[in-house]
Amino acid sequence: MYLQQILNNVSYRVVGEGNPDVTSLACDTSSVKPGCLFFCVKGSRYDGHDFFRKAIGDGAVAIVCERPLETQALQLIVEDVRAVMSIAAKNFFGCCADKMKIVSIVGTNGKTSTSYVLEAILTKAGYKTAVIGTNGIFFNGQRYPNALTTPDPIELHGWLRQMYLNKVEVVIMEVSAHAIALRKMLGIVSDVAVFTNFSQDHLDFFRTMENYRETKKSFFSPNFVRNAVTNADDELGREIARLLPSATYGVEHKADVQATDVHISKEQSDYKVEFFGQTALIKTHLAGIFNVYNTLAAATCASVLGVDVDTVIAAIEDVRCVAGRNETLVRSDGARIVVDFAHTPDGIQNILSFLKRTTEGKLIVVFGCGGNRDKFKRPLMAQTVSQFADFAVLTNDNPRYEDPKLIARDASEALTCKYKVILNRSQATEYALSIATGCDTVAILGKGAEEYQEIRGRKFPYSDVEVVRKLLRVE
Repeated sequence: MYLQQILNNVSYRVVGEGNPDVTSLACDTSSVKPGCLFFCVKGSRYDGHDFFRKAIGDGAVAIVCERPLETQALQLIVEDVRAVMSIAAKNFFGCCADKMKIVSIVGTNGKTSTSYVLEAILTKAGYKTAVIGTNGIFFNGQRYPNALTTPDPIELHGWLRQMYLNKVEVVIMEVSAHAIALRKMLGIVSDVAVFTNFSQDHLDFFRTMENYRETKKSFFSPNFVRNAVTNADDELGREIARLLPSATYGVEHKADVQATDVHISKEQSDYKVEFFGQTALIKTHLAGIFNVYNTLAAATCASVLGVDVDTVIAAIEDVRCVAGRNETLVRSDGARIVVDFAHTPDGIQNILSFLKRTTEGKLIVVFGCGGNRDKFKRPLMAQTVSQFADFAVLTNDNPRYEDPKLIARDASEALTCKYKVILNRSQATEYALSIATGCDTVAILGKGAEEYQEIRGRKFPYSDVEVVRKLLRVE
């Protein structure tokens, strides 16, 4: 594709001459190939402007940058490289986001579970679907690993093209606050965007709760969203509902889709629902009040997309489990082991309050805090664990470039329940299971369905679920 076609709808100043045929896009020099268009992206650790010579040497035919560079190579000088990269990637891969229905799911917690349930509903309704999110990229019966909740634009639009070529009709995307802030979604207009909830996370990046809040809110504009589905029980959700054509769901506040007579047990949830004037009963194997909200969000979104109530109810009843979200294994003596992705104070509150109410014996919690992430939430996570746990095992999560001992210290200073520090995560899990008896619950929090631990820039294979299966000798 010629350069001018890729830069359609982009404002830029040209330094140099030519309209080369571009064969690939890259923002990382390791991905540069002959014929590439290279984007000088400023990151948290590196600035792509410092590497333009390597990109040119490896075959880049043009450079997109925010300031003139000392080179004879063709340069496109723009105000915001990230924004231009999103539009250019869309153009390069054939504007496939415009050829399918896009559903975006935004919120601090519940995005993955909501996407799983919605995918099940739409599949039962006859749509060919794809999912992009924390647990991976799914379409055509295959799962592909995904390094980020919302992939960077070049990768994202590459996947969207593959989905379109495979005749996908609806793409369900988890959209992170980082993706919104970094303009990854520029050029994509979601047919429906779901807002789940808002609570503390990512203050390492956003600095203040107000910045984090306004970033999520900013997505719900006509530039990105045609119709919204919002949580009426969340203050920000109620604000968003006033910005766009919206359908609401909730338990406590009046909503278009309202749950009443909610019953939660160890194995399931059931509730009556007023569904745009119709009354129905929903039973789901996804236990916990948080899953009442997740299923309500998915049901409301499906209805906005035209799916009938009976199909919605049948699909929700068919969903047995969401990988890494309240994923439960039971030991031969009856002890319950739960693996969950909860890594925020609110997420921990949700899962542990449910587990505490449904545990006859002790609640033992294995948890850690991520490195190079919001340090302010570490004591809050520990305080929340202390509120519910009879015993805690403080361990490693993804330490990244931080010292695991220092991360653990930040959390341990706020623990008020009995606890033990075992930084080796598999050993921590083994210890927790060793002190559990048949009436107890062991909750292993923080990583969910992740299949790695990130240490010093490397990802080492690791799975909480697989560690538990080996300890229980479960195939």
